[in-house]
Amino acid sequence: MKAMVVQKWGEKSVLMNRPDPKPGPREAVMRVRAAGVGLTLLNMRTGSFGGEAPRIMGHELGGDIVEVGSDVTELKVGDACAVYFYLTCHRCRWCRGGRETLCEAFKGYVGVHRDGGYAEYVSLPVENFLLIPKGLSYEAAAMATDAVNTNWHCMKERARVNPHDNVLLIGAGGGVGIHGVQVAKAFGARVIAMDVSDEKLELARKWGADEVVHARRETDLVGAVKKLTDGRGVDAAIDYVGHAQTFQVAYDSLTTSGRAVVIGVGKGDVQIPIRQLILTEKIVTGSRHSTRTELIETMEVMARGVIQPVIGMRKHFTEVESIFDAIVEEKLLGRGALTYD
Repeated sequence: MKAMVVQKWGEKSVLMNRPDPKPGPREAVMRVRAAGVGLTLLNMRTGSFGGEAPRIMGHELGGDIVEVGSDVTELKVGDACAVYFYLTCHRCRWCRGGRETLCEAFKGYVGVHRDGGYAEYVSLPVENFLLIPKGLSYEAAAMATDAVNTNWHCMKERARVNPHDNVLLIGAGGGVGIHGVQVAKAFGARVIAMDVSDEKLELARKWGADEVVHARRETDLVGAVKKLTDGRGVDAAIDYVGHAQTFQVAYDSLTTSGRAVVIGVGKGDVQIPIRQLILTEKIVTGSRHSTRTELIETMEVMARGVIQPVIGMRKHFTEVESIFDAIVEEKLLGRGALTYD
């Protein structure tokens, strides 16, 4: 099969011929039909997520099952499936309790600790394949597996967004953030989008943002947010960037009992006054991907047309590096998508 292989962490992927994968016990092989591309993969490619190279990357995947291994009853050849990103034990208290992202025997990530889907075929444990609901395309299912379900988990469980909430999204024009605009609106919130360019803010408005804040033009970002909420502040603030300065804005923009959630992985530390935290009962937390159940929910909602994939660039999977270049140059609006025909 043709595959894009990272031969050494820190290097770009190159097109190579690899043997077609065979499924082991409790595994299946999927022919990949569509894939997503985002910033997380660039971070993975540095080696910071662990794993060993050479490696075929790619975890946002949709396709068809073409072969199953022994002891597999959940799937059959021809099933259209999406891929769940995390490799978990399925046995610890967190996995059994439906919070797989906190697995005590975490085995790593698809595309990092075992080969992913920037190739014609991918072989994974049967638990990592979830059926795509009728009416949802392979591409939309691929977007669901990271860009959308990460937001679903965040809004539902961590930010606990309600219909009466004002919600600030920092980095709203990025590949995950733009889907966060739609998810927050689906939960009934009034959305304030913050980003660094007119193009990204225009995209956020297109997909439902009620107000926008230009991060490079405003000298007082917290003041700008509070002005849009009559001085009150927001009920929830989600930071897709994750640097100290952006998360500080998220926290400082909260109203009483507001929730500040970080999704992006940046640098630095945030200053939080302990006394203020007690008196206002603000909540500061992180949000990590989603559970398998939440991915199923995400795909079902997308199949009904409530949330749609926002594709900024579409290339054949052998040209994935051109999308990575666009991400580095901050030219990609929305999510990158790969085709396999």
